[in-house]
Amino acid sequence: MFKYLIIICLSLAGTVTAQEINGNWYGVFTNPQGQKQRLQLQLQRQGNQLKGQLKTDIAADAITLDTAAVRGNTLTFTIKNISFKYTGYWNSIRNRYEGYFEQVGNRTPLNFSREEIKDLPVTRPQDPSEHPAYDMLDVRFVNPVDKVLLSGTFTKPGLKGPYPVIVMISGSGQQNRDNEQFDHRSFAVLTDYLVKHGIATLRFDDRGVGESTGNYDSSGIFNFAEDVKAAVSYLRKRADADTAAIGLLGYSEGGVVAQIVAAADPKIAFMINMATPGLDGREYYNRKLTQVAKMLGEKDNHIEAYVGSYQRYLNVMTLTADPAERQRRAYAELSALYNHFGDSTNAIGRQNFMEATYAADNKAEALSLLQYDPAPYLAKIKCPVLAINGSEDVITDATTNLKGLESGLVKGGNELVTVRSFPGLNHLFQHCESCTLEEYGTLDETINPAVLEFITRWVQLLY
Repeated sequence: MFKYLIIICLSLAGTVTAQEINGNWYGVFTNPQGQKQRLQLQLQRQGNQLKGQLKTDIAADAITLDTAAVRGNTLTFTIKNISFKYTGYWNSIRNRYEGYFEQVGNRTPLNFSREEIKDLPVTRPQDPSEHPAYDMLDVRFVNPVDKVLLSGTFTKPGLKGPYPVIVMISGSGQQNRDNEQFDHRSFAVLTDYLVKHGIATLRFDDRGVGESTGNYDSSGIFNFAEDVKAAVSYLRKRADADTAAIGLLGYSEGGVVAQIVAAADPKIAFMINMATPGLDGREYYNRKLTQVAKMLGEKDNHIEAYVGSYQRYLNVMTLTADPAERQRRAYAELSALYNHFGDSTNAIGRQNFMEATYAADNKAEALSLLQYDPAPYLAKIKCPVLAINGSEDVITDATTNLKGLESGLVKGGNELVTVRSFPGLNHLFQHCESCTLEEYGTLDETINPAVLEFITRWVQLLY
């Protein structure tokens, strides 16, 4: 049990040993124009050094890595003559390094796993046509607070207007404007459906992704909220956007960002939360831990004991302001956690566990979400709100989080709240069978049609 539970909540942890890193790793690179190519990373230990080569679909010869290293749960390598630097973090649930490469000031997501990629990812059935019957415009706008240039796509039904507009806000981790995960482009699919029904959208690359600038690693949910505020300000200057009908749609963590923005701006016309936390950070993490543990078949008494111990660590991370003191106390709690549930004689394993866990949770994004309490923000939101979830979501439990969202909004006096749980759908709003995390990429459905229709009709009823 210990091997899985805490790792799932972080989506990071564990290490790859020197023997395990050797051999071939595979990934798919997507350029800003959406073109894909397969990559094969070959790594081999030679004494105390890690050597390697990178093969691509477009080059006959392999490219030798200038540097390569594995430290804890982090893989890095560089190719100097093309200014290429890769940083990836081991995800023990998906069995792959998840990270990004940097080149000429741009940062693009890139993952490597042991699974050989025979063919490039296929187009999903719900992906929009390459020649849509609506207008798509590349746009840029600036977040003046953090000095970030954000790039995105404004999509509208046609030349006439103005139109209601939805600003789309991606979930955790660095995402492109399509919120692309597991070869599913959920924001592209949502946009396609909405625009065909008279609703415009603005979706943009996260800071540090694609054509957007900025440092993602040093940014938390309140920084992301400033990016969204900049998007809203940009739309209010467009003649084809109905300035009285600009709303926010946040997926997962993006819903939290939407709450922050909507609470501060009474002119936001409406808000949609999809699979969004409605609980404070500590309770949300523990609920998530419990959900995934049950999915893995852990016994209830084991889960209860582990979650109780993990709560003490979360309290330290949430309530300790001084960074040095937070690290000292967090390491103490994690050491006790490892000794009780893991192998107390494995000093190296314990040290790796403490370092990997703390590094993941101490990142600006994770720490800001962990310390977030939605209640005071929800109480300030007076616009119409739609909160939806899949009943089989093992990341954001539908029952507790929807209840938390509804309760927080109603306590603030908001009487325009619609809450809906969709039976049989997972965290991505796909109709699932096993409903495990590993199943996401195997399903052809990107977003269940009932969800697309429900969101669209709800907005249409407002306008």
